[in-house]
Amino acid sequence: MNKLQRIALGLALAATLATGASTASAKTGGQGPRRTLSGTVQRVDLRTRTLEVREDGTGRVVRVRVPDGSLLRTNMVNQPIVSIERLLPGMTIRDAIVQ
Repeated sequence: MNKLQRIALGLALAATLATGASTASAKTGGQGPRRTLSGTVQRVDLRTRTLEVREDGTGRVVRVRVPDGSLLRTNMVNQPIVSIERLLPGMTIRDAIVQ
């Protein structure tokens, strides 16, 4: 019986280690956690392609890097989705993905 318990314990430990290794290798490299952001644009820097956005709920100012070719949702009725080049301070953006 003692030998059977050791084998079962060894198999359980090996399965646990294999599961941990597979989840660790599934992570994407270089990307942090992602979340959505809604708020008012405070500053637009086209050279570095970054925005400073004041969050609606907390009032915190967050710097957002916008990849080339990305589009952002805004509060504008005639152009609800725009590129960073069309953003102006004071505009409200919705559902921006932040890394």
